[in-house]
Amino acid sequence: MNDLKLPFNVRLTFALLSIVLVIYIAHIGSGIIVPMIFAFLIAVMLLPVVHQFEKWHLPRGVAAILAVLLFIIMIVLIMLLLAKQMEAFISDFPQLQQKLVLAINSMQDWVNMKFHINSSTQISYLEKAVMGTLGSATSFISQTFLSLSSLLIFILFVFLYAFFILYYRRLLIAFLIKIFSDEHREKVMTVISSIRNIIKSYVGGLMIEMVIVACLNTTLLFILGIKYAILLGVMAAIFNIIPYVGIFTGAVLIILVTLATGTPIQVLQAGVALFLVHLLDSNILFPSIVGSKVKINALITIIGVVLGNMLWSIPGMFLAIPTIAIIKIICENIPEMHPWTILLGDMPKTKVKKTVAAKTGNDETPEHK
Repeated sequence: MNDLKLPFNVRLTFALLSIVLVIYIAHIGSGIIVPMIFAFLIAVMLLPVVHQFEKWHLPRGVAAILAVLLFIIMIVLIMLLLAKQMEAFISDFPQLQQKLVLAINSMQDWVNMKFHINSSTQISYLEKAVMGTLGSATSFISQTFLSLSSLLIFILFVFLYAFFILYYRRLLIAFLIKIFSDEHREKVMTVISSIRNIIKSYVGGLMIEMVIVACLNTTLLFILGIKYAILLGVMAAIFNIIPYVGIFTGAVLIILVTLATGTPIQVLQAGVALFLVHLLDSNILFPSIVGSKVKINALITIIGVVLGNMLWSIPGMFLAIPTIAIIKIICENIPEMHPWTILLGDMPKTKVKKTVAAKTGNDETPEHK
């Protein structure tokens, strides 16, 4: 019996409806989907540790919980290193806010004197913007505690999901194999293995890059004599994980704090230092450590970050790249989805030309004609 071939407009309608449905489910189910994806990334990263514990004849549950506990201890140690500077920063926040407003006011006076722009209007606007962004000290502290409480609940569920993914990993793999027919079993195992390898390499490379960038940021800020050097350097490195957007967020944070605690010269020096670190990172560190693991073109990266922010806010910006990498691996192993692999990936021109030549049966490219 011949397969029924639907008209193009019907297939296009089904495809668009499917995309809308997937986006809608991803949005309304963010409360469980986002921590599950984070847990999956952590579980993949901890899998070699679990394997090592199991080689030492530890039960699977004990091996999984020990690996998760070691990861938690590492995170806690990092947080303790930052706690002192974070405590000083929060206690100094009211004074920092006042100094920042004064510094902006003086800059507005200079702009008014040089460019004859209405100073009072600018000052009023900037005061509202600063107060709206930073808020009063009381509201800042209360919002911080509220955010911390929800963040702790989020982290708790992430670690619980990571433990159960590690514990039931064989069951989950068996389920994925069983829902496909036997003829596709080998391809399913290939996809699972590829996803595990790419995520492990990507997350590991990202952590190495973040540590190097944090050390460079902190060292340069210390040399420049900028207050809260460790805190600002590490936070800028964490924001740097978000492609394209993170560097601007980290730069604004450092410039604002330096403007409130230092001199205009230090603000300029901090901006130049952060720019130099970003140049080193984007041209050397990221391509060699992370970029070789996941080959996704810049256009799709930007679109993915924007869509991730629209769907899942800041966590979505972090999850955009690994999610696209997983989709790309799936597309690579499904013949009908190969065009999407070309769209998502960063294929060399020579390879594209060979593919076109093979399709057309003509080895001569337009350049040679």
